[in-house]
Amino acid sequence: MVESRREANKRKSRQKILKASRRLFKEKGYENTMIEDVANRAEISKATLYNYFPNKESLLVGTMDDVAYSFKKFIDGMDKNMPIDDRIRKAMTFLILDSIPFISVSRRILFLNAYSGSPMYGKINAVEDIFAELAEEAKEADVFSKEVETKEIVDQLVGVYLISQFQWMDLEEITEEECVRRVNHLMDLMLAACYSK
Repeated sequence: MVESRREANKRKSRQKILKASRRLFKEKGYENTMIEDVANRAEISKATLYNYFPNKESLLVGTMDDVAYSFKKFIDGMDKNMPIDDRIRKAMTFLILDSIPFISVSRRILFLNAYSGSPMYGKINAVEDIFAELAEEAKEADVFSKEVETKEIVDQLVGVYLISQFQWMDLEEITEEECVRRVNHLMDLMLAACYSK
């Protein structure tokens, strides 16, 4: 389906707003960033911003939706001939590396995801669903044991992601190579429990 010019402009405006908000949240912090700041940085009126995002929290929701969209796009673009466990490893690496430039925003989103009263509650489910599809594919290919529940595999994968986000306090300072090394080490430990014997 071909995107109309109007739809393309709306998508671009939305992306511009989210990019501006992420940068401001990183520079000033979430609490110190005002809607007016985001509108100014995105070079749009406050009224236009409100057409896309009714409040500051909705900017976080939009950011998480974009993360899930980018993650799915990355997964769909991977070589399907690559071994499934390598694709899972690359997917995790992409997700973690993608969060580094905006780690404080990522941490806030993940923290709020745990509270049922938050508009962020359950937003990580889209990422979990993608991991579940990969886990099922690995089980069908007899790479992962059918004895291991898909939910357990997903929980372990989300655990690796959360470790990177909340335990690696130096995430912004380490090199990409060091980050990839750490991801691979954790994934080696995690995947060892999933492989078919």
